[in-house]
Amino acid sequence: MFGEFALFAAAMFAGAALYVSFAEHPARLELDDGPALVDWQMSYPRGAMMQATLALVGSVLGVLEWLVTGNGLWLLGALVLFANWPYTFIWIMPTNRALKATVFDQAGPQSRAALEKWGRLHAGRTVLGLISAGIFLWVLI
Repeated sequence: MFGEFALFAAAMFAGAALYVSFAEHPARLELDDGPALVDWQMSYPRGAMMQATLALVGSVLGVLEWLVTGNGLWLLGALVLFANWPYTFIWIMPTNRALKATVFDQAGPQSRAALEKWGRLHAGRTVLGLISAGIFLWVLI
């Protein structure tokens, strides 16, 4: 039963990441520099909390299913989903810090470039979520 919930968490993570990558962030980039920055600053903390929780819960559930079944694909899916944590801290966090530290009045080409970079980096989280959900789905089938 842990496996079904692991798949649910991974699918929710992947769905949220897809939404951000293909709808929310591209729409944000249509705004002028200042409003785009403010929009990111307001939405990021909520999205980060949700996705961090889903990645952690899904990973734990995948590990628990691996311990119960002994099927290594559960562990693989859990590790791929959990990889979002170090990926975020190592590669995305420097961009996050720069965007958080920029005030509305200072928004311009640099903040625009940082937002575009953030979108590319976030796509990596989307891919990790989709791979994890795919692994969980595969092993359930």
